[in-house]
Amino acid sequence: METPGVDDSVLSSWERVVEDMEATAAEYRDDGWEVVELHPGDVTPLPPDHDRFGLDVLVGGDEYETVSEMVTDDGAAFDEFEVFRAVQGGHVFLVVAVEDAAREQAVLVPAYYGIKDADDTIEAVLEEDTFPLHIRPLSIDDVVTVEPSDPSLLLPPTE
Repeated sequence: METPGVDDSVLSSWERVVEDMEATAAEYRDDGWEVVELHPGDVTPLPPDHDRFGLDVLVGGDEYETVSEMVTDDGAAFDEFEVFRAVQGGHVFLVVAVEDAAREQAVLVPAYYGIKDADDTIEAVLEEDTFPLHIRPLSIDDVVTVEPSDPSLLLPPTE
């Protein structure tokens, strides 16, 4: 598949991220957890002057509805995070596991962003010590936001 403006190494890395997400989902399921795997159509770093600062993760309507129902259910507490991160070719690749440990439920969010494209976002994350992930369908009005307790895990590693 050819994607204008995206080189083969990025596409190859993205394929590995999706494979890692699927393997992680299988491990959760083997441990008896309910897991939702997201398949973003687009991931966009949003700068601090945007209405919603952070990473905007666009998913299909069915996936969004499932996540929205899980995280807004009475008693839900999606407050634990596992982050799997790699950096290649100027891009940060992530699989973020958002967990409700008490209910043994997890949402797996694969994402990637270009470091140069996210300069303003990264700078704001470092200043504000937060890096929200906004999961949404095509409708811009509906959104589920999760915020890892350690936002540095979503940033490129510092040397």
